[in-house]
Amino acid sequence: MDNISRWSCTNEPGVSKYALVIPRGGGDNLTAYSIEQYDDHETFNKHLAAPIVADSLFAWSQGIPDIWSKPPSVQNFTVIANSPYFIKPEFGKVADPYIVVESLTYRQGGIRHVIEHWGEEIEAAHNETGTLALGIYTDPSDKNKLWTLGAYESEDYFKNVHNTSPMAKELEEHTAGMRTSRTQILLQKKGGFLYKGADGCA
Repeated sequence: MDNISRWSCTNEPGVSKYALVIPRGGGDNLTAYSIEQYDDHETFNKHLAAPIVADSLFAWSQGIPDIWSKPPSVQNFTVIANSPYFIKPEFGKVADPYIVVESLTYRQGGIRHVIEHWGEEIEAAHNETGTLALGIYTDPSDKNKLWTLGAYESEDYFKNVHNTSPMAKELEEHTAGMRTSRTQILLQKKGGFLYKGADGCA
């Protein structure tokens, strides 16, 4: 995957994320995730059709017999229009950013209200020196679900600074009563990039 990500960083301006991550702590030693973000479907299709992508993925799958314990699944996220999502250049300077993905399901009709509060949380988090990235996404398969993607300089910063901030507490106060489920996935980046800027990819 590293050769594809290096090529994508240089040659695919419409690909803003292309990273391989694993569960923090190793998980079951069988699971890996690919986090990818494309400007649109056309960019995604062109990416798949690029010779380096097709050739590399074929060689990879052929070189490791029976690689899949079960067929891979795909979860699509949709970027929310005018969302204040951010990822800072400092992301590339942290050796092991603490990456957190959350799945949040809310009561019927609550998403619009929740998104407003999440927008305020993200704007406030941008001023937190150790919060490197934060954004929310809708789920095309479930209109009552949001996904979040965040990155922090450390586990300690995430738990004891970001999560205890006044805005985080306010978000929880205003949205917890509408939430019906919450799943948190803690991840570690092993290759590729989540940040792309004029100074390169990380």
